Amino acid sequence: MNMLRRILALSLLSYWLPAVQAQPQVLQAFTEEWAPYNYTEGDKLRGIATDTLRALCAETGLRCVMESVPWARAYRSAQLHPNVMVFTTARVAEREQEFLWIGPLLPRVTWVYGRRGAKRLHDAQQLAQLRYAVVRGEAAAKDLQAAGVPASALLEQSNNASALRSLLAGHAEALVDTEVGMAWNMRQLGADMSEVQPLWRLSDRGAYYFALNKQSDPGLAEKLQTALDKLKRQGTLDEIRRSYLHAPAGEAR
Repeated sequence: MNMLRRILALSLLSYWLPAVQAQPQVLQAFTEEWAPYNYTEGDKLRGIATDTLRALCAETGLRCVMESVPWARAYRSAQLHPNVMVFTTARVAEREQEFLWIGPLLPRVTWVYGRRGAKRLHDAQQLAQLRYAVVRGEAAAKDLQAAGVPASALLEQSNNASALRSLLAGHAEALVDTEVGMAWNMRQLGADMSEVQPLWRLSDRGAYYFALNKQSDPGLAEKLQTALDKLKRQGTLDEIRRSYLHAPAGEAR
């Protein structure tokens, strides 16, 4: 009887083990509302980086669970938990040792924007004369402080749309964004781009990446990077960018 039980147990184990092994690896990915890179439309996450990550998960067989939350929470979650990612993340020197990096997705060129009629800046020292709407925890705030802007001049917001509304309402005198991000957010608010103007080119450091927790499965970042490189060669990434930017891939900034 004992032998029969062992045979039955082994049979059941051999039946269930392949099913357990077949379960896809789970990647938790947090992002924020920053169109057109990542944003919510209806009940679905969309954007250049979001669609790129979906393509990576399909290519690698990963089960990706994506959620949009305030940036500071997204960033902290990726710092603390293995197999957790935050995107779209600027890869700059002060963050280099914090994550495993998958990318690049897009180059990073940021501008200081002010309302129509604001005086253009002639040197970096003038940056400290303005009050800025910034998204809590984003790299742009650190870029401003590195340029001499005091922390007291930074009005923290939860997302880019709130920062833009603060600028347009006159609560802040400036904000930092990319050309693509600013144009998209102005359209979403029903505002004309003539209502704002670039005042200063703030930074062209680094590029935008997916940032993965450093304690993640060692092969996960390599698997994702290999898939990203493949999708680049196939032209898939260019197709995704063009679908949002409506411009030749080389002009996407």
